[in-house]
Amino acid sequence: MAIIMERTSFGHYFWSQMDHRVFLSLVFVLSGTFNVLVVKWANQQQVIGSDGKLHGFQHPVVFTMLMFLGEFLCFIAFKVGRLVTNRRGPGVEMDSILTQNSGEFHPLSMLLPTLLDAMASILLFTGLYLTYATSFQMIRGAALIFVGIFSTMYLNNTLSTRHWLAIFTMSCGILDIISLDVQRVDYDRYTLPHTDHKSILAGDMLIIIAEILHGLQYVYEEKQLKISNAAPLQAAGWQGIFGMAITAILAICMHFLPSVMPFNESSRAVFDDWSDLWAGLQDNAPLILALIGFTLSCAVYNFIGLFIVMYSSSANRLVADGLRVYFIFVFVIVMEWEFLNLITIMGFIIMQMGIIMYRQAIFVDMYRAALARWQRSRYVDLSADAAAAPNSRPADVI
Repeated sequence: MAIIMERTSFGHYFWSQMDHRVFLSLVFVLSGTFNVLVVKWANQQQVIGSDGKLHGFQHPVVFTMLMFLGEFLCFIAFKVGRLVTNRRGPGVEMDSILTQNSGEFHPLSMLLPTLLDAMASILLFTGLYLTYATSFQMIRGAALIFVGIFSTMYLNNTLSTRHWLAIFTMSCGILDIISLDVQRVDYDRYTLPHTDHKSILAGDMLIIIAEILHGLQYVYEEKQLKISNAAPLQAAGWQGIFGMAITAILAICMHFLPSVMPFNESSRAVFDDWSDLWAGLQDNAPLILALIGFTLSCAVYNFIGLFIVMYSSSANRLVADGLRVYFIFVFVIVMEWEFLNLITIMGFIIMQMGIIMYRQAIFVDMYRAALARWQRSRYVDLSADAAAAPNSRPADVI
C-alpha cells in the first residue's frame, strides 16, 4: 500500500513539474510561429514609398529593431517586478524564476550574444523576404547542427555517434530543401517578391549563415546564464538595451548603403530605407497593429527562450523552437500561401528525422531529472523526520 502511495505521489509530482514546462513551451512555439507569419505577411504588402510608388515592405533592420524593443520590455517588467517585491517587505520571498538578481551577473556579458543576434536577425529577415515561410523555418533547424558543434568547443559536451548521424541526416534534409526551392519557384510564386532562382537561393543561404551565428549565440548564452544564475527577464532586458543601440547604428548605415537586386526594394535603392517606412505606415492601421503585435510577441518569445536555456539547454530550446514548423505548415496550407508537393514533404521528414535522432531521449531525460528531484526531496523529508524523532523505529513497508 505504501509503495502504491509513493508511486502515486511521484506521478503527481512529475506532472506538476511538467505542467509549467508544457505551458511555457506552447507559448514559446505559438509566439515564434506568430513572429514568422506576421513578418511574411508584412513582406507581401505593397506600400507607397517616399517616391510615391508601390514597393514591397522590405525592412529587415526595422524588424530587428522591433525585436530588441520587445526584449527591452522584458527589462521594464524585471524592474517593475523587483520594485513590487521590495515593497512587500523582507518577509516575502521573491519569485526567483522571474526577478532573481545575481551579483555575479554582468550586463556586458550579454553584449557579444546581442551583437551576434543583431547580425543574424537582419540576415534572417532578409532571407524570409526572399524565400518561403516553410523553407525558412525548416532551414532554421540548421542551428541545432551548429549548437552541437559549438557546444563541444565551449561547453565540453561530447557528441556520440548518434549525434553525428543526426547531424548528417539534418544536413541532407537542408540540401534537399534548398535544391527543391530553386525548382519550386518555377510554379509557386505567390508569396515571393522575386521569382528568379538566384534570389531564392540567396535567401536560403542567408538563413544558413544566420543560423551559424545563432548557434554560437545560443551556446555562449547558455554558458553565461548558468554561470551567473541571472534572471531570464534581466538577461533578455539587457540584450534589448544593447540590441537597440547596435541596431540603431546599423540602421543609419543601411539607410545610406546602396544595394543591388534583390536587396534594393526601396525608393532610393538602399538596403533599408526608413523614409519608405514612415510613408508606408501612414493610414495603414493593419500594418501598424502587425508591427506592435510582433514587438510584444518577440518579448515573450525571447524571454521564454532564455528561460529554457538557463534551466535546460540550448539544444532543448531549438527542439522546442522546431515545433513551430508544424503550425506554419498548417497555416500556409489553409491560407493557400504556398503549394506543397511530395518532395517538399520528404525534405521536411528527413529534417525532422535528424532532429528526433539528435534528441531522441529528451522525454526520458526529463523523466529521469524529475525522478531525481523527487528522490532528493523525499530524502530531505525522511532526514527531517529522523532528526525530529531519532529514537523512533521506521515503519515497515509492505
